[in-house]
Amino acid sequence: MSDDQSSNLPEFGPQNDMVSAGDDVVAAPQGFGERLSNSFGAILMGLVLIPLACWGLFWNEGRAIKTARALDEGKSIVRSIGTERIDPALNGQLVHVAGETRSAGGVADADLGVKTAGLKLMRRVEMYQWIEREEGSGQDRKYVYSRDWRTSGVESGRFRAPAGHENPAFPQYRNRDFGAQDARIGAFQIGSTAVAQLGGAEEYPISNAGLAIAQRVTGRPTQVAGGGYYVGQNPGSPRVGDVRITYKIVREGPASFVGRQEAEGLQVYRAKNGQQFLLAGAGIHSSDDLFQTAHEDNRTLTWILRGVGLLVLFIGFSSLFAPVNLLASYIPILGSLVSGAVTLVAAAATAIVGPLVIAIAWFAYRPLLSVGVIAAGLAIAYGFRQLRLRRQQTMAEAKGGLFIPAR
Repeated sequence: MSDDQSSNLPEFGPQNDMVSAGDDVVAAPQGFGERLSNSFGAILMGLVLIPLACWGLFWNEGRAIKTARALDEGKSIVRSIGTERIDPALNGQLVHVAGETRSAGGVADADLGVKTAGLKLMRRVEMYQWIEREEGSGQDRKYVYSRDWRTSGVESGRFRAPAGHENPAFPQYRNRDFGAQDARIGAFQIGSTAVAQLGGAEEYPISNAGLAIAQRVTGRPTQVAGGGYYVGQNPGSPRVGDVRITYKIVREGPASFVGRQEAEGLQVYRAKNGQQFLLAGAGIHSSDDLFQTAHEDNRTLTWILRGVGLLVLFIGFSSLFAPVNLLASYIPILGSLVSGAVTLVAAAATAIVGPLVIAIAWFAYRPLLSVGVIAAGLAIAYGFRQLRLRRQQTMAEAKGGLFIPAR
C-alpha cells in the first residue's frame, strides 16, 4: 500500500489506532511449536519482571521518603526575600521569591526561528509513521499496520512485516523546552532554569516570520498550518515521514519560586540526603504553599509508581504460568477455568509480595516508625484479644459456668 492511499485526516486533529479501510492487516497464525516456545520465553520474562518489580517498589519507597525529607529540610530553612535588590550574601542559600515575572528578551527556539515575548516556550515534534499492533492469538493472530502521529521514532525494522511499512528516521530536532534567560522579578534574576519549571502553558500559534529558517533546517517543503510548522506537501492528507511542529507558551505574569540563589538566577537546591528540588508555580504563593504542593505531587507520584510496580509484578507472576495456560487452551472447557485460576493465583501472589516489599522498604528507610507501627499493631491486636476474653468471661459468668481462657 502506498503512502498516497492514506485516509484524509483533519488538519492537526487527533488520530486513533482503530482499524479502518486505510490499515494493512497481515495474517500470522501461530503453530503449536511457536506458541510453546513463546510460553517458555514468557517464563524467562516473568523471572526478570518479578525481581525488577520488587526492586522498583523498594526504590520507589526510598525515593518518596528521601524526597519528603528533603522538602521538609527546605521548608525549615527557606527565606522569603524581597525583589527590590539582590543581596549577594544570600548566594548559595535557599530562598523564596514571588511577584510579576518579566523577560525583556523574551523566549526563543533559535533552531527553527520562533521568538516571542514570554517566559517558557515548549516545542512538540511529531512524525507521521507506520504503527504495528498484534491482535488475536493462535490461528487467529494477525498484525495490523496503521499510520499515526508519534513524538518519537518507531523502528519499522522490528515489524513482523516491514516490507511496505518502512518509517524514515525521526528528525534531529525533538521535543524541547526553552526558558527566558533574563527572566526576573523586579531586580531579582530568576533565570531560565527556574522558569522552565513553570506549568500553565497555552497553545502558541506561530507566524511566518521564521519560516525560511525552519525550511533550511528541515531541508524539505515547510509551511505554517494549524498554528505550527508542517513539513510535507499537504497537511490535509499526510504521508509517512511528514512532520508537524507545534508550540506552547508560558506568558509573563505573576509567579512564585523556591530555589538556591546564585548570580545567574535560581538553581536546583541539593538537600543533605542528596535529593534535589527547584519549586515553581504560576501565581503568587507562599513558600508553605509551594512545599505543600510539592509534597502532594510526591505522594501522587508514589502511588502511581506503586500501581505500576504492582502491575508489573502481576504480569511477572502470570507469565510463569504461560505453558499451563497454553496446554489448557487446547481443552475448551478447561481453558477458561485454568486461565481464571492462574489470574487468581497471580493476583494473590502480587497481593502478598507487593505489600511485603513495600513494608520491608519502610522498615529499611524508617526503622523507628516501622517499629512503632508494628508495636501499635500488636497493641491493638492484644487489646482486641483482651476485649474478646472479657466478653467471653462475662457470658460464661452470666450462664453460671466456669470460664477457662484459651492459651
